[in-house]
Amino acid sequence: MLVLRFIQLSKLAAVGSLVALSAFGLPANVDRVVAEEIHSGVHPSPAVILQVLKAFDNPEGAIFSADGNHVFVSNSAEAGALSDGFGWVEGAGYISKLEVKANGELSMVTKRLITGITAPLGMGVLPVATKKFPAGTIFLCTGSAPLIDSNGQAVKDRGRMRSKLLAFNDAGEVLGEIDTGQGSAFERINGSPIILINALGFDADGNIYVTDSAIGGDQFDPPFEGKGGLWMIPHSALDALADGRTPSDPPVFVEIPGNPDGVEVSPTDGKIYVNTVGAFAGLTDPANGGVYALSKEDIANNNLGQMIDSGLGALDGLDFTADGVMLNAQIRGDIPGKITVNCKGELATTLVLQPGGAMSNLTGPADIAVRRYADGAQLLVIPELFARDATPGDDEVTVLALPAGFDTACTRDVAGLN
Repeated sequence: MLVLRFIQLSKLAAVGSLVALSAFGLPANVDRVVAEEIHSGVHPSPAVILQVLKAFDNPEGAIFSADGNHVFVSNSAEAGALSDGFGWVEGAGYISKLEVKANGELSMVTKRLITGITAPLGMGVLPVATKKFPAGTIFLCTGSAPLIDSNGQAVKDRGRMRSKLLAFNDAGEVLGEIDTGQGSAFERINGSPIILINALGFDADGNIYVTDSAIGGDQFDPPFEGKGGLWMIPHSALDALADGRTPSDPPVFVEIPGNPDGVEVSPTDGKIYVNTVGAFAGLTDPANGGVYALSKEDIANNNLGQMIDSGLGALDGLDFTADGVMLNAQIRGDIPGKITVNCKGELATTLVLQPGGAMSNLTGPADIAVRRYADGAQLLVIPELFARDATPGDDEVTVLALPAGFDTACTRDVAGLN
């Protein structure tokens, strides 16, 4: 059993800006070295590497189908060697479909199920049907900035940035889309289109929560002045928005500092959790890789919610295990890429990967996906973005097995740190 190491308050008190460490997170201004020390522990239940598939082009997102039989991977087609800057190649992205085999490994069904899309990123599965979209429909974030053409040049024309939610079924049939770009309901509400529509999650009622990381708007002429934050799209509004109509129950926006990225709804407390990625792009993030928890009331009242952890680097993907243990992907380039684990009411520890006992051997872990199966074990699928990789088609998706006791291994006692 791995032993977790804790920092005592007396040691933390030596940092001038740090007054207290609560069981629910760190102050936003915690010194980076101190934050790394606080999060130096490891989760006591290691994950087992089942498989590493090298068959993708900058894979950014993964999602299990509603029945758990398939995994879909978004190939974001980042600029690679075409450009020294960060950007998604216009029209070069695609979705891959894989089958989950009995041993937990994945096998390719269709490498290019949906093609010709720009910046396919995070995905989510609709749990409650609408008249237009059956339950199990997969919604995809796509069309974002920063945007480059096939020659590696930044796109200046604002009209070519068409962010949206694209809806498709397990067979790859496109069922509709919701415009989040120029002239959309989202621009009318917020004064700006969604610029980097990055990730999404559903609650049990079928409401969608979508992050806008608001990166890349300055490339256009004239530039977009985006606002990073979280959108809540009511379930009742999905069909109207997809048909280009104004819904009676419109989307709601909450601004979140630090360029929000991952978002997911907890299966245990029903709160909406959002993480921040600003440091990845060299932007200011007051939480230095933080996690916020918002209730539906927070969103309705335009409240930021509660910061539950910080100092984690640059966070990308966020998901929950079946019993509500939170996982975040750290993607910042100057510190190790890894998966962090937040048990309820605890600060993050690091997921150890076996074999080898490494705390990190992931490159650019992005929008992760978790699924529990009948034997109690859970699969964790990790797309590895491999930023600026010059050879598309050989980038990695790693499949991990979380053992049956993973969720109950949260034994860390933080009461003494209050």
